[in-house]
Amino acid sequence: MWELISKLQEIFNNRELAAGIWIIILFLFSIFSKEFRKFYKKIFPILLKKNIIIAFLIFIVYYCIAIRILFILGFWELNLLKDSIFWFLFSEIPLLFSVISKGKDKYFFLKILRESMAFAVVVDFILNVWSFNFFIELLIVPIVIIITAFSAYSGRKKEFANVKKFCDYVFMFYGITVIITVGVHLLTDMNDIINIRSLKELLFPIFILIFNLPLMYGFSLYNIYEQIFAIMDKNKFTKKIAIIKFAKASITKAYAARTDSSIILSLKETDDTILKNNLINLKSKLKLKIGDNYMKRSNFYIITSLLFFIVFTVILGLSIENILNLSFIYEYKDLIDYLSGFGMLFSVFSFVYSIGLKMKKNEDLSLVKKYALFNFFYLINRQYKTLEEFPSFEKPDILFSNYIQIAYELIEECASNTELLENLLKSYEWDSVRKLQNSLYKLRASIGIEEKEFEEFNSEKFLSYYYIKKDKSPKNGDWNLFESNIETSINEYIESIKNVYNEFRKYINYKEY
Repeated sequence: MWELISKLQEIFNNRELAAGIWIIILFLFSIFSKEFRKFYKKIFPILLKKNIIIAFLIFIVYYCIAIRILFILGFWELNLLKDSIFWFLFSEIPLLFSVISKGKDKYFFLKILRESMAFAVVVDFILNVWSFNFFIELLIVPIVIIITAFSAYSGRKKEFANVKKFCDYVFMFYGITVIITVGVHLLTDMNDIINIRSLKELLFPIFILIFNLPLMYGFSLYNIYEQIFAIMDKNKFTKKIAIIKFAKASITKAYAARTDSSIILSLKETDDTILKNNLINLKSKLKLKIGDNYMKRSNFYIITSLLFFIVFTVILGLSIENILNLSFIYEYKDLIDYLSGFGMLFSVFSFVYSIGLKMKKNEDLSLVKKYALFNFFYLINRQYKTLEEFPSFEKPDILFSNYIQIAYELIEECASNTELLENLLKSYEWDSVRKLQNSLYKLRASIGIEEKEFEEFNSEKFLSYYYIKKDKSPKNGDWNLFESNIETSINEYIESIKNVYNEFRKYINYKEY
């Protein structure tokens, strides 16, 4: 037993071993659990569907090809096998599902790249370089999982606020302990992290992600196309061709077609010309969107500058040595050197100019958004500042003043400025606003008061209305349908407000609002 653990420790660190052992234990336990067996019976038929199996096989083959390319380039080595397997199982597969379900525009994929190169990734890597003793890790893993579960559950209930604070303190203490321990260890033996192997382990996820993003993009695009095709009733082939001609390889256009109400309705029509006309209108509409198009030129300049810099660098530094061996080119050596050097210098200046242009255009667009959407940002900021850690569901008058009143103002603001919001905002920004709108409509439906009627309501009148609705609503013991719907919709609304606020934080200035 100890010999086996010793051999495994040559491949895995103590934390990975401890986590693996607990995963095996939990899996074995789940086999004997009736509830888990029911879950497995439901999930396995889904996973064994033809489309999913084909997708997984394609993904595995593509992943192996990416590793093979890294091997040919001299980056991948056998000691990265563990990282390759772990990354595939615990990062690539979850990321694939996330991309398929959430990948709606290019910004989502850029966000993934930014996160993969974030400073937090480096910190996480350093903290995982060294682990505690095997038995300590074996004890820590379940404790961390249990405390995490307690923290997540207690965070939803006001009466468990003290439990949440205790869990947070435990996590803080554990984090400080790990940081200090790792810091001391690294200071005494820096070779554990400052070496080529560690550098490759750090860079491997970034490189493999860059290789795999095109495939993930393709899966996401295919998924959106499938959703569109599923809506079609008649003349499917000609409609599919029309949709593909419109969107091509653009996930933004495909998602726009998927969410456009006129397109969805025309997909069910017999006449193909209706769909084609609506696609033409949508194409014109997308071209006029300031949020998505205003930065295109500066982005094009940046990409072009980088490409030219790479090309001129290759010509000057690598390819030129082989080319100059040809006698008929040798006499132009000085000219080629001069042009390549000038090209590199021009590319650098062009890149700097493009960055400056992008910053200027971004600043201009931000000012336009701040001015044109002032009321919207004001309401978002006002609502965000009144958010409570635990909403006062037992006090309808406070709910009215803190949430419902502002929510109805937001409903009116969004309804009156829908076109402006859609035009000025980028795709992902507009998507977050649409989610906010959906949560607002759900909240309005739960309350049961239309906008025009709500103008007559104040705190006292709402309180009276609330208790009347509560008394008339179906109930079962302490559970009340009206209260339950209100609580659910307000919680969803709060999450939407948080998301929108975080999305537009750069436009919201406390001094201005």
